[in-house]
Amino acid sequence: MSRVASSDPASKTWTCPQCGEIPAKELRQAPGYYIRRSCPCEERERERQTQKQVQAGQTPRNHEQVYTWIGRDWADLALLGKTFATFERDRQPKACETAQAFAAQPHGNLVLFGGYGVGKTHLLAAIANAFHRSERPCLYVSAIALFEVIQERIQQDREYHDLLKRAIQAPLLLIDDLDKPKPSDFREAVYYLLIDKRTLAGRPLALSSNVALPALERWIGSAARSRLLSDLCPVEMRGPDYRLPGSLLEGTR
Repeated sequence: MSRVASSDPASKTWTCPQCGEIPAKELRQAPGYYIRRSCPCEERERERQTQKQVQAGQTPRNHEQVYTWIGRDWADLALLGKTFATFERDRQPKACETAQAFAAQPHGNLVLFGGYGVGKTHLLAAIANAFHRSERPCLYVSAIALFEVIQERIQQDREYHDLLKRAIQAPLLLIDDLDKPKPSDFREAVYYLLIDKRTLAGRPLALSSNVALPALERWIGSAARSRLLSDLCPVEMRGPDYRLPGSLLEGTR
């Protein structure tokens, strides 16, 4: 059920008793990698449960909902274990301190930016987990997953604006890898909608990207970038990719 992609499509192919074999889905943003695809009866049941909760005026308190709100197939539940306690603070002391302060009292727009493997995703998840543990709802999503789900719904002639409404209305929204999806007019419009509506409503936003804010204009447009600047807390994260083996890290120094 994990969203974690695999280069082996067979590992993400499964059989539904009602719908039959459900082939793996290849990611548009990462050709050659596959994820598990939901079957129609799964989708109908999830939509029914979501609609039932909305009609009852209920907000699910399940911690997993922070990551599963766009669909369980897209949820990387390993992020539930990413906390400030498990973060190697010595690598990024300023970023960790800023992220903890933001989690305790979020306001404005926090943007973590820097190279690959410096801990941006870990800190965003740590913020989400700390915020949710204080019984305050929030939503976390990777930009690639968000646009993959939107595109999938468009192709299936299904509504997707409910996802954007939830993202706009959440007390805290966290978007990882803002600059990973390829720039397009449609994606720029979605980014503007989310950033503009949340900024005007005074709802905090936490983002991560590999590029600094000036360069983000290519993905989010000048208008959305201007909105972010209205109450911005930028945090640059430098350092080697901690995912690399130690021997390779030595070669980068």
